[in-house]
Amino acid sequence: MKERLPHLALGVAVVAISLSAIFIRWSDSSPLVAAAHRQAFATLLFLPPLLWNRAAGLRRLTRRELASMAVIGLLLGAHFGFFFAAVKATSVAAAVLLATCHPVFVAAVGAVVLGETLSRQAQRGMALALAGMLLLLGGDLLQDPGTLHGNALALVSGLLAGAYYLGGRSLRQTVGLADYALVVYAFSALALWSAVFAAGDAWQSLSQREYLLFGLMALVPTLLGHTLQNWALGYLPAFVVTVTLLAEPVGSGLLALAIFGEQPGWPELLGGAAVLAGIWAVATPPKLSAV
Repeated sequence: MKERLPHLALGVAVVAISLSAIFIRWSDSSPLVAAAHRQAFATLLFLPPLLWNRAAGLRRLTRRELASMAVIGLLLGAHFGFFFAAVKATSVAAAVLLATCHPVFVAAVGAVVLGETLSRQAQRGMALALAGMLLLLGGDLLQDPGTLHGNALALVSGLLAGAYYLGGRSLRQTVGLADYALVVYAFSALALWSAVFAAGDAWQSLSQREYLLFGLMALVPTLLGHTLQNWALGYLPAFVVTVTLLAEPVGSGLLALAIFGEQPGWPELLGGAAVLAGIWAVATPPKLSAV
């Protein structure tokens, strides 16, 4: 049974993360207001570990680390702003699919900027994922130009997620998870609230139902989902945990089909299949040939 716990944790994490788009769609608030509340609540969830350790980890942070995490927090806030807007403007399946393409973007930037070597499998996966994105976006342009706007927002959110993960890759090797999450989430919330005030969106006198949804967004996908993923990472190979990202668009799409009756069109089916196959190729290590 103990050997199965990490896999069970990953299964629960996938369901928890897949509920994120469903909670967003249920909310009647503007995307910026919903995203700002989610990140504010998520920041509060990481306060207990900080108080327990008397902020020992935060006191060890250098100014450079704090500045870097501030920038990463701004990227995360921008990602959530675009993602929440995408879920409101296009189908749940397409929004989540394009927003989870960041392994492809991270691999591309790593190859071009950082000089990392890409296997042929990863190169083919990137090409396949790009073709799937073009098919998805092009199909929308022919069938329903209205959803093209939402899918473009989702694509931008995926690019921002890639920048967020690239920026945090080195910091997470030296900064504890709770300290990192608290600072990054706090700056993401600050960025989103600044956008709320700048846009003049209504954020006062919200219903109890809205606050419940904001709390669920922070508790279920953020705390439960990502925490279980991080826990499973200590027992399973990294690529196994990474590949579970592919289940999020499928899970969110099935939930949207059951709850909202969203039927995927041919661009989502064909383009989505190509994107998922491409991400799989990029995120999994190539098979070694026998000697």
